[in-house]
Amino acid sequence: WDNSSPVIVQGGSLRTWSFANPAIESVQVLLKTEGRPLDADVELWQGPDNTPHKMRVYVEDGALRTFNAVIGTPRGPNTVAIRNIGQLEFPLDAVVRPDRDDGLAAGIASVATRSETIQGGALRTYPFNPTVDSVAIILKTDGRPLNARIELLQ
Repeated sequence: WDNSSPVIVQGGSLRTWSFANPAIESVQVLLKTEGRPLDADVELWQGPDNTPHKMRVYVEDGALRTFNAVIGTPRGPNTVAIRNIGQLEFPLDAVVRPDRDDGLAAGIASVATRSETIQGGALRTYPFNPTVDSVAIILKTDGRPLNARIELLQ
């Protein structure tokens, strides 16, 4: 957020970012609010028929818990769409930018120490200490569709 100029996406509206350069392998998506709920659909439109890859994001306090994601965008051109499905009174700040080689994806990959396969329909819980500031979750498939739900429970 420090070196970014966020775009305000008002409640009920849609904003898109296009990346025509095929050299861009991934983009970083950052979302936050000023302490209000964050409720958004993030979509990657890819290819000539714009087949969407969808992600639903809901955060109770978008200032306390900002949302950061890296989305793979191979074989450009690609478009990232953010739809604020919250009410008009709940705008959100959004930044969508190419992820550099030293960006968030590289940082997460460098500290990823454990992975496991989770079959469809399975539930996994991971407790962590209350002093932890952030948690990185990497979801990856072997090319099949991915349908997952991630919840932070207190």
